[in-house]
Amino acid sequence: MPARPRIPDPQAGALQAFAYDLRELGRGKVSVPFIAARSSGTASRAALYAALSGNRLPSQATVATLLKWWVGDPLEEEGLADLLEDPHWGWIYRLPSAHEGRKAGLEWRDQYRRLTKAVQGERDKQPAATSVTIPVPNEQQRFIAALRGVLEATGLQETRWLLFGEHTRRVDSYLIGERVPQEQALRETVMTCTQYAEMSAEETLSLYHYLAYLADEARAARVRDRRIARKSRIASSLGRRECAEGVSAAQERSRAL
Repeated sequence: MPARPRIPDPQAGALQAFAYDLRELGRGKVSVPFIAARSSGTASRAALYAALSGNRLPSQATVATLLKWWVGDPLEEEGLADLLEDPHWGWIYRLPSAHEGRKAGLEWRDQYRRLTKAVQGERDKQPAATSVTIPVPNEQQRFIAALRGVLEATGLQETRWLLFGEHTRRVDSYLIGERVPQEQALRETVMTCTQYAEMSAEETLSLYHYLAYLADEARAARVRDRRIARKSRIASSLGRRECAEGVSAAQERSRAL
């Protein structure tokens, strides 16, 4: 991602308009590299810049991280957010009651949620993509390794059914790379593990944000690799067709002679 992504066109749809407004909000405030260095694994520098390009829907964690610094004030926050209640937007409620960032933060949060619904609605209208099989991307392997580390900290890695009960198969699917958990499922998995690992609320919140960041990277990598696999399949199919047409033409010429 370039250090200065192309300025979005606010007339080119909701996604571009949101990115444009977000970019304008950050004008003259702390820089993206500054935020990335202090995000504690919540969002990478590349993801933060991507959110300002308007090319694709940024993750909730990425948008919340930018807004935490651009409308909030981490130095004035008090206490910790409830992990189960609102891990990404909890900074809003940690601000002093009179802080203007509370209202602005809630407005931006709601705007992002409306954008998410709009983008999802457009995706639902698209025809289903061709199914392809891909190997587990490196980014997803990093997520799996981190999740295994959390399970090992409980001491119940080999008997994880004691932790997850009827949801054990779901967790197993994460560990073998079949699926990447969505936000709610990941939250429940982390909370279950940290209760047994005796982690503090602050450690639990930090761990969740880190795993959520890795999960976002894993999902993006799977989308990327599926797109590459589909393009490769199309190119291969075209190549075979051109070859078959060439053979057929040669046979026709041979018969004509």
